[in-house]
Amino acid sequence: MRPDDHFMVLSETDASPMHVGALLVLEVPEAEKRQLVLAFRRQLRERLPGTPIQVRLEHAPDGFDSDVWADVASLDLDAHVVCDDRPFASDAELYAAVAGHNMERLDLRYPPFFAYVFPNLPGDRAAIYFKMHHSVADGIGFQEVLRLLSDESPRQPRRTAEVTLPSADDWRALAERRFAAEAAARSAQSAARKAALAALEAFKGDRAVTPTLRLSGPTSAQRAYATLSLPLDRFKAAAKRLDATINDLFLACVSQALRDHLIARDDLPATPLVVNSARSYRRSEHGAFGNRIVALHPHLATHITDPLGRLRAIQASMAAEMRRTAYDEALLDALEKPFGARDRRATFAERTAGGTRVLPGNLTVSNVPGPGGDRLFMGFRQLHNFPVPIIGSGRFLNVTSRRSGANLDMGVITDAAKISNAAPLACAIEAAYAEYASSVA
Repeated sequence: MRPDDHFMVLSETDASPMHVGALLVLEVPEAEKRQLVLAFRRQLRERLPGTPIQVRLEHAPDGFDSDVWADVASLDLDAHVVCDDRPFASDAELYAAVAGHNMERLDLRYPPFFAYVFPNLPGDRAAIYFKMHHSVADGIGFQEVLRLLSDESPRQPRRTAEVTLPSADDWRALAERRFAAEAAARSAQSAARKAALAALEAFKGDRAVTPTLRLSGPTSAQRAYATLSLPLDRFKAAAKRLDATINDLFLACVSQALRDHLIARDDLPATPLVVNSARSYRRSEHGAFGNRIVALHPHLATHITDPLGRLRAIQASMAAEMRRTAYDEALLDALEKPFGARDRRATFAERTAGGTRVLPGNLTVSNVPGPGGDRLFMGFRQLHNFPVPIIGSGRFLNVTSRRSGANLDMGVITDAAKISNAAPLACAIEAAYAEYASSVA
């Protein structure tokens, strides 16, 4: 486990579980719903060996070395895949159930995933809420896990043996040899970090300061969840006509919705709200899993009244973030060091105390790649791949978008102690998109 992955374990609290999730909505005929949970368990049994999640977490003795993911030969899928067979009369009832399950932490002594199957949705639809611990992979890696679990991936041979870990003394000796072999590379990384910190001095003062709202403060252990889905081609065309990217327009729509919401509750600050977002720096040599993301903190220009002026200000803020991102990357991509795991545990125990922010930003907004074509699970067509985001400590909202075939699917999750209903925000994002699209029609 790299230090970046370990961060996802150490920054987790009961009020801010750290997992990546998706609400997969499938087209399932009524006659086949009863067997859906059994079919999904079979699907996982046949494909999990080809993924990185048939593992458990093992701690290095004394925190001298990195913790490791240890392969397991078998697992109890009855305990990892649960059927919620309540008849949901509306999507709102489903979303309330998902919001509750979103707050359940994963026990990393066991494989780091969990699934809830919801067979009884209105019409020929069913859903699966699947979540995986963020320490395994970032959002892009999570989408690869979903692909490997889908019908697109072939069945895998079952594992037949548990991994055998070295004794504490042997583990320490192996780690000491590895640390010695990596000394030169670690020294080079240290020099690169010092150079990056020096270069970042030129950007000092460029970032907007995260303002304090009445919505600010420690995050509660309550959530509200909603979704929306927009036609990707139309969204892309509207962005192009506005001389913007999909991500630019997405941020602008969230900004408009949030601005309206804060005005209505008399909580709009004079300075713009700041986002905690991310850029992937994954390259082929990094493989498909693990966390390879650099934090971005653009502002949302919520202090600007004109929608087009707000869009341009968001673009400028994002461009400034991108100019510094290579230096931020150099600060993250680090090899392990002796007692690194022990030292990180002590540091993060202090940082997460009291539920305050670990990183800047009032909220999280992310746009994550998703499948461009049709996807099947157990022979059933995937209709939607809605993100089920997490809320980092000290924030109140996360809006994440993801491509799903011809759709741009979005998940909106709020700290329900601060915003009790996420649905109006989802509707406001859709209305903001319609306003931007009509302005250039």
